[in-house]
Amino acid sequence: MTGDRAPAPRSDPPTGPVRLQLDGARCDGHGICSLRCPERVALDEWGFAVVDPTPISGRASAARAVRACNACPADALTVVAPDGGGGGPVLLRDRRRRVRR
Repeated sequence: MTGDRAPAPRSDPPTGPVRLQLDGARCDGHGICSLRCPERVALDEWGFAVVDPTPISGRASAARAVRACNACPADALTVVAPDGGGGGPVLLRDRRRRVRR
């Protein structure tokens, strides 16, 4: 019954301007984010992420920001986009829930 499985959800890169947000309290200093999106994420002297908060408008840069968010083992990064309707930001992360033991 392997043909009965639904395809895995795919995250398309955002088309409009987005921002990469960091929850510094959750960052464990793995550094994967800086490898996935080096133009937006740098590491401080202790190896923790420092994020450029300016809007990202290029499709390729936005896709790298989403990949950096998805690769973060501490869930410290979030990609957000303005919703345009005044209801607050729209989260664009495509995370699979992990069970940590």
